[in-house]
Amino acid sequence: MKKSIIYIFLLALIGLNSCMDNFLERNPFGDLDEKTFFTQKAHADLAATACYSTLQKMNAHWADAQLELGMTGDFSPSGFKDAQAFYTASFNPNEANLVNGIWRRGYEGIAICNNNIEGVESMGSDIIDEATKNKHLAEMKFIRAFWYFRLIRFYGDIPLRSSIVTDPSNKEQVMLPLTAKETIISDMILPDLQFAAKNLPSSWESKHHNRATQGAAYATLTELYVYTKEYDKAIAAGLEVEKLGYKMIENPGYVLRVDYEGSSEIIFSVGYGVGNETYREYYYGTTEDLGGNLGRIMRGDTYSGDYFNASRDFIDFFQTIDGKSINDNSPYFDKTVEWKYRDPRFDGTFFTIMDEITTTSGVTMNWKPEWLVNGDTGYDIQKRGVYYGDNNWNRRVDNTLIRLPRVYLLMAEAYALKSSPDYAKANTYVNKTRARARDFAFNNRDKYIPAGMTDVEVLPDFKITSKESAMVALNYENRVEFFTEDCYRYFDLKRWGTLSTEWPRVGGFQWNEKFKDFPIPSNEIANNDNITQKAGWGS
Repeated sequence: MKKSIIYIFLLALIGLNSCMDNFLERNPFGDLDEKTFFTQKAHADLAATACYSTLQKMNAHWADAQLELGMTGDFSPSGFKDAQAFYTASFNPNEANLVNGIWRRGYEGIAICNNNIEGVESMGSDIIDEATKNKHLAEMKFIRAFWYFRLIRFYGDIPLRSSIVTDPSNKEQVMLPLTAKETIISDMILPDLQFAAKNLPSSWESKHHNRATQGAAYATLTELYVYTKEYDKAIAAGLEVEKLGYKMIENPGYVLRVDYEGSSEIIFSVGYGVGNETYREYYYGTTEDLGGNLGRIMRGDTYSGDYFNASRDFIDFFQTIDGKSINDNSPYFDKTVEWKYRDPRFDGTFFTIMDEITTTSGVTMNWKPEWLVNGDTGYDIQKRGVYYGDNNWNRRVDNTLIRLPRVYLLMAEAYALKSSPDYAKANTYVNKTRARARDFAFNNRDKYIPAGMTDVEVLPDFKITSKESAMVALNYENRVEFFTEDCYRYFDLKRWGTLSTEWPRVGGFQWNEKFKDFPIPSNEIANNDNITQKAGWGS
């Protein structure tokens, strides 16, 4: 192995802060170098584990938060200053952490995967058996496919780097031209995911619940095939996920809680071991001192003093308990207590006075209106809140990337949009996610269901009879179910072709087709003679 390969891999090991175990503490091999690397069976496990490291911080500072804040309409433009430019599409590709960070982190992850895949592939049968070798190769290929699929959905055509750089001075190796995203799918993403689906285990022991599984591979194939509009293949992949026994938990407000990591509905998540910093790209809360002996609570502000505020558009989007819009004259909606008698996911998403909270001192009380910090709407975000920082009271929550409801809704989309639509099946799958919220309301009648309301009125199923009604249902369920999770909303709007109407509607600017994909980062343009900037973005 060349020293450059060893260096990149060892750098990944150093940077990996206990994604699974603290494997650096249990490394029995001493110093790894070109003479000892990939010479023992356990090195394949180390190589695979190192590939997870870049997933722990997927972008530059706050990059994904900026995306969700500024491009989907779910967040208010007030509060978080770093996101302001994304409401008016005034961000500069030379400066934007979002544009530069996603690109840089993606190719860092791909480089580590390429290096370690080649290393493990070089290990002979005298070192490692074929099943174990393929299992770890499948992990690395899944992560490489994850990065490439992520990059093409942000940038469109990108360079395809399928092997390691052995000579940094060789321009042919370093300066790669853009490759059509369709080619990247056919030549890299799809083969990697198919290999992963065949060779990954269906599960790992509980302490390794963040490692990729067959379910993760098939779920990503489901999303890939919906993206490529190969709907029958998407359905087939989704059916494979269903065979693996995932189940949704009862409370829709608990899906991202730290005490529900590794739950039965999480298909793939990024783990953060004990001792890691608490920083998150997706991070919507810190703590507030109540004074005296009461302790501290979480509020919707960041450690910098800015706030993540949900938009009024998103708050008003949640249906009333009878499945109507708040503008449809529901008898159960009262503007003065607008948090009452709504889809239970409203209560799971925002802090309301119905929430019972426990402070750092162990005091239990209901949420009080005077604790709210969102001056625009009066609602602070509860979902994906993480206690941050002081008094040794740190809560680190996994970054959940794939949950079972995502697969259900992708399957519903596939059934509705395929050449011979099956609206009955689309209806079945879109209502699998809705049923959880409805059942939770039934189990908490005093909290969510007004007196005199019949059961058939409670969040009735969507009735899908056309592509148009399917998209209304899918837009609703995806938006309320996956708020604050990865970039689902952004990817959906791009896939559906509605980003050009949704983003300007909230941001109040004129849409330009150049916004369809991100620009190429300016530092890549400067360092790669084979790439020029996309039209409209300048050089």
